[in-house]
Amino acid sequence: MSAAGNLCTAEYTKTAVEMAVANSGFVSGFICTEKVSDNREFLNFVPGVHISSAGDNLGQQYVSPESAIKKGADVVIVGRGIYRAENFAKAAQKYRDACRDAFTDNYAKGS
Repeated sequence: MSAAGNLCTAEYTKTAVEMAVANSGFVSGFICTEKVSDNREFLNFVPGVHISSAGDNLGQQYVSPESAIKKGADVVIVGRGIYRAENFAKAAQKYRDACRDAFTDNYAKGS
């Protein structure tokens, strides 16, 4: 989803949201690059979160924790920023703090 050239179109997203609404007892949310539904029954999970927010040679397009939150993330998904770090625990704490601060700042502004 967060890689360059992904196949997610607006029509695909619209159809996926409609299917989720029709099956809300089974679906808990969406993996998306930005908020796709204002329905509070669903969570928006944003992948590709990286503090440096630079891309990589695999076509991954990263967003910062702040950007992910501003785009409507309820949950951020961090991968390489943690598992490629020298100290996993320290990296995870850094992401936790950055995401918490972004959530706090974003919601304090009424977003």
